[in-house]
Amino acid sequence: MNGRGVLVAAVCLYLAGALQPLAPRFGFWGMRPDFLLAALGPLSLLATRRGGLLLGFAAGVLGGALPGANMAHYVISRTVGGAFGAWVRSLGFEDGPAVSAATAFALTIVAQLVLMFLAPPARIGAFLGATIGSAVLNGLLAIPLFALLTRIVDPVKR
Repeated sequence: MNGRGVLVAAVCLYLAGALQPLAPRFGFWGMRPDFLLAALGPLSLLATRRGGLLLGFAAGVLGGALPGANMAHYVISRTVGGAFGAWVRSLGFEDGPAVSAATAFALTIVAQLVLMFLAPPARIGAFLGATIGSAVLNGLLAIPLFALLTRIVDPVKR
């Protein structure tokens, strides 16, 4: 990412973190989005592997600071998620809305599974169900976000 990309990523993660407390209001049928992971999916597709790690780290710090939880669990799980998203880019898929949605979906599953092993929830079945629902919503949110980000960050290539 160039300087513009770094600025856009910072603003995007900041806005996602600001919206995160409102996530229960955007949810339905027991599913609710994780705006930080939804933003991390498209952002990591536009980043290098190192950039994906840094984006995941930033999303983890923001995500851990919001509920006042143990930040280490969030930082590690989101950093792994950011690295996963950047790794998907290296597989050679052509960037697009479908790849962005699939990446956000898979990234959410990966990050939440890492979080589950680091900080096991009381009800694992309910946690896994909520994770799948969140992954679906995050994938859907990633489609318009990716379209917007590609026009802002790299308008020449698009």
